[in-house]
Amino acid sequence: MPAGEEAELVARAREGDLDAFEALYEMHKASIYQTALAITRDRLAAEEILQETFLRAFKHMDGVRKGAPLAPWLHRIAVNLAYNWASRRRQWLDALEKIVDRFVPPMAASPEQALEEQELYDLVHEAINKLDFKQRATIVLFYLQDFSLTEIAEIMNCPVGTVKSRLHYARENLRRELLADQRLPRGLAYEFT
Repeated sequence: MPAGEEAELVARAREGDLDAFEALYEMHKASIYQTALAITRDRLAAEEILQETFLRAFKHMDGVRKGAPLAPWLHRIAVNLAYNWASRRRQWLDALEKIVDRFVPPMAASPEQALEEQELYDLVHEAINKLDFKQRATIVLFYLQDFSLTEIAEIMNCPVGTVKSRLHYARENLRRELLADQRLPRGLAYEFT
């Protein structure tokens, strides 16, 4: 949808137009749900975060800067809610399979290769699970949602330099974990350095 149409819907939603807000919800719900699920790995929590994100958005539509895209603002709300969810339950969060795909090269489909691919997937998945919340959230927003560094900075309410740093350290931590894992084939381990 062109930015002008979204801005018009936002303006109408600010005035209490429920149809306009519903159109915004339909436009962004899948992305917000996917982000919440990527961070929490809990479908019920992701559903709750999705609903709470849009409830807060409706109550605070005046917080959207005029003409600014709505997605970063909504994702900021969702990431904050996911962070609160994780803190309350003190759980480490899993990463999405789609993120792993960015780090694992595709393999052929023979049964042996399929088993190797699954084992490699599991190793990378375990390494991603060891990232702290902020690094994991940054990885999700950057690799899964394809947000720019500037948009992630806005979403996470931090400077762009902090986002770059988190992304750098997340990659380094992934490399370190993978290189230290004796189960990873040595030839592949060096692809992560």
